[in-house]
Amino acid sequence: MSIVLGIIAGYMILMLVIGFYARRFVKTLDDYLLAGRRLGIILLAATLAATHYGGGFVLGGGAWGVKYGLGGLWYGFACGLGLFILGLTLARPARALAVYTVPDIIDMRYNSRLLRLLSTIFSLAALIGIIAAQVWAMAAVFETLGMPGYIGAIIATLVFIVYTTVSGLYAVTLTDFIQIIIGSVGVIAACMASLYKVGGFGGLLERLNEISVSVGIKANYMDLLSPGPTLIAITLVATVMYTLIGQDFYQRLFAAKDPDVAKKASIVSGILLMVLAVIPPLTGMCALALSSNPTQLIESPKSAIPRLILTLFPPIIGGFFIAALLAAIMSTADSLLSAAVSHVVRDLYQQLVNPEADQRTLLRLSITSSIVIGAFALISALTIKDIILLLIYSYDIYTSAVFIPVIMGIYWKRASREGALAALIVGAGVTISGILGIIKLPYWELLYVSSAALAALAMTTVSLVKGPTEPSIELKRILEW
Repeated sequence: MSIVLGIIAGYMILMLVIGFYARRFVKTLDDYLLAGRRLGIILLAATLAATHYGGGFVLGGGAWGVKYGLGGLWYGFACGLGLFILGLTLARPARALAVYTVPDIIDMRYNSRLLRLLSTIFSLAALIGIIAAQVWAMAAVFETLGMPGYIGAIIATLVFIVYTTVSGLYAVTLTDFIQIIIGSVGVIAACMASLYKVGGFGGLLERLNEISVSVGIKANYMDLLSPGPTLIAITLVATVMYTLIGQDFYQRLFAAKDPDVAKKASIVSGILLMVLAVIPPLTGMCALALSSNPTQLIESPKSAIPRLILTLFPPIIGGFFIAALLAAIMSTADSLLSAAVSHVVRDLYQQLVNPEADQRTLLRLSITSSIVIGAFALISALTIKDIILLLIYSYDIYTSAVFIPVIMGIYWKRASREGALAALIVGAGVTISGILGIIKLPYWELLYVSSAALAALAMTTVSLVKGPTEPSIELKRILEW
């Protein structure tokens, strides 16, 4: 086990070295928050893919593989599909605007400080919540190593806080590039090795059928539609909705060298994730087939991939693969932290508190915000889980509240400020009602669909009554209105 921990420590040190190396390129706020707006296709595609390729994609995909078989690929596929659609639709105009945040776009469309503030608060809470979820994922990985999960989570979280604080999006982009390679190669190698050990697809299917009989469950592990059409559809819709409005993705688009790069990189990253989507569930299936205690794994499916790695490989190889898992999780966490900082600096401080702040002040605030937000997410995740559950729910509230105002505001000329506010209130209200148990649906993700439909109805009705709100001249030019 000491060998495994040594390899992980070496990986952490490498991330810190890259972070401090990137510091030499950071001179202005654009450098810190947007990597100087100079990212090319390769780096941009890598950091976009890495933003999704985290605990949910890898550990969650493995868990879905244990539960649904190959049908567990749909969440990962939805991540890629969202980026692909983003590339085909909004990536190019978003970069052409040369702004910093999604609330910037909302303000340009509706000229409303209230809408900017509300969307900022919802997004900031959601980003912090998802960071905390990545802390939990890292703790789960370290627990499989036989050490207290919170100790490993603290160390890993401090590492990504440090390199993000030191160099902002430059460090995040460079580390993401390495992490998406390590994470992808590691999980693919683990999948192929375990598939070989179990006897190929034939042996895998035979063993899974035996397990199904022994534990008394009915499962068709080779059925791509095993989760059911309803769960598949709403997983696709919910994930794509967030991807089309998430600040963590838009911050990277704003950092592109030019609009064409933003479009192409988003499409490339989407295709990459759609291809990789089958790997985590297939690895989860192999973990179940090779497990000495399949019942325990079925009860705790998120531990499937790390347990597989530790039991299947020698310590040196296992150490590299565990580092690959941590790379995947950290690549999401650092992206979220950088996105959250942009909200604090741009949407709260620069727009609402001190519009005349100089670059030095904004850079200092960016550094301070990175430390405070990262520390808050870490401490809350490990001590006050009720707060983190609320913050994770904020991810749902943000998506439900902001999706319709952004999308209809861009594609419908008659959208109004009042209509957008009505849509935001209705969308958030529907999701909050679900959180409180007032609305009960068979699948949680159905709230996204119902909230979007009702928010669109509210926005259409109010906008037709009040009349359209004129967007900024720059936004009209970019949208070619």
